[in-house]
Amino acid sequence: MAAEGAVVVYGRGDTLGNFRLFADDLLTTELSGYERARVVVRNVERRAGFFDLLAGTDFGFRIKALHIYSHAYGAALALGYGDPEIKKARGAAIAAGRATYNSVLDTEIGSIFVDDLVRAPYAGQREKLRALFAPNARIKIWGCNSAVPNWVFSDVNGGGAAVVDPTDTRDSYYYWRALNERYVPKPSVAQAFADYFKVTTLGASSGSSIQVRLGGKWLSRDEYMRRSGRRTVGEPETLRLAPDKGDYDEYTPR
Repeated sequence: MAAEGAVVVYGRGDTLGNFRLFADDLLTTELSGYERARVVVRNVERRAGFFDLLAGTDFGFRIKALHIYSHAYGAALALGYGDPEIKKARGAAIAAGRATYNSVLDTEIGSIFVDDLVRAPYAGQREKLRALFAPNARIKIWGCNSAVPNWVFSDVNGGGAAVVDPTDTRDSYYYWRALNERYVPKPSVAQAFADYFKVTTLGASSGSSIQVRLGGKWLSRDEYMRRSGRRTVGEPETLRLAPDKGDYDEYTPR
């Protein structure tokens, strides 16, 4: 029987702090049953880097669990969330005039969109990547809204109103809604991952917040600080992200 292990990928935490702390804490929580030598933890903040990691690494085991700590919104993982280089490139693309579906995907190199999973080159890697997973493997996306389907991208016009119609070109600002030109309605990124990898995937159907473990129980960050008297949380604590509403929803391959 082939050896089995776990892979943990974490992106740029930005407003939520260093996701490395959350990733490391999985070793004492959900991944506590794995030998440390069979858990690989990697920082990835680019779309290409995520696929390169999976396709180009000899893990020495089949993946039983893939955990991803990343900012997310319904139709994408934002591994490079808040990256100043990406912000600069986005600003230049917006200044250059009306964006297109492909130009937005190409500019947002820190995100994995559900659209990426059905376009070249990543659509052609599916079979190879599916073979990396052990039977009954699971993927868990620790990020906001990763299980929200039918995500619609929007821009804000000069009057402060959201514009989602890709055929509405009255306002000079035309960027995010270009993604509504194709592949709609969009599945949630959790469902898209389940379909792409043929692996059951868990995702959050709401925004998520930091929780801290205390005495075997998970508390909100504010409640933990109130009880413990600490003014911050970080490396000394055991951390996770939890949906503000409900739990992590499970999606099976279609």
